[in-house]
Amino acid sequence: MNFVRLYKIYSNRINNKLFFTLNKLPFQNSNLIKAMKYSIFSGSKRLRSCLVYATGKTFNINLIALDVIATAIECIHSYSLIHDDLPCMDNDLFRRGKISCHVKYGENIALLAGDALQSLAFNVLSDSFMPDISDSKRIKMISELSSSIGASGMCIGQMLDLESEKKEVVLSELDSINLYKTAFLIRSAVRLAYFSSNYLSESILSTLDCFSISIGLAFQIQDDILDIKNDIIRISNKDSNNIVQKNTYPSIMGLDQSKKKIQQLYKKSFLALNNLQKKDFDTNILRKLTQFIIKFNK
Repeated sequence: MNFVRLYKIYSNRINNKLFFTLNKLPFQNSNLIKAMKYSIFSGSKRLRSCLVYATGKTFNINLIALDVIATAIECIHSYSLIHDDLPCMDNDLFRRGKISCHVKYGENIALLAGDALQSLAFNVLSDSFMPDISDSKRIKMISELSSSIGASGMCIGQMLDLESEKKEVVLSELDSINLYKTAFLIRSAVRLAYFSSNYLSESILSTLDCFSISIGLAFQIQDDILDIKNDIIRISNKDSNNIVQKNTYPSIMGLDQSKKKIQQLYKKSFLALNNLQKKDFDTNILRKLTQFIIKFNK
């Protein structure tokens, strides 16, 4: 099957699951639920969900279980973007071409919407029906996700990112910021799918970590390049008041070297998939997804 078609199938599937999940919540007419829906359906590419489904395909995991994992991952991702856009953080007025949640609904509602999406992720992951998933596997997944987004993951990455605005950083520091802020949640998308499988191998997990972290770091550098392009547009439109100068790969190494770094990281992800294939796992979908991501982000 053509991967673009498969990508659309995965995207439509997770959108339907998210729609169903959010529609089950009480107080549907409240600004809280409206803000949650506004943010979670604001044009996400659903690439993290696709990583869940593609990893699940590699390890023959039940689709219903993958739906639960993908829903939780998307709720966490959306929550992080709502909070990231707040005036006390990056102070972004727009997200994917639409006004940010806090601009549309106010800072107080946006803050609560992010909190509610985070708690919803763990509610979904702990309570939803997942065929053939034991309680011990479910606990392992909850532990992994909570670790990847808290003080040892995304939150510390965001703090390091905020502090880096006040000083010059070297590339090793920038790599740490990108690892915690972005790559760990992408690693979690792959890990959670793997943890729901019947395989328990440190070697396989290490290979998957290399694959997912490489993609995660490439994601962040690509985002930084897109931010530069958006800043140029904002400056040309005389809307430069809210632009914050950050330490990023493009600002430190330049665009050409940043693009080379992205290609190096994707090459590393393919090498990891090669190692996985040598263990007789079908990595075809993961490989096609990675190729799709490279083309998608050019």
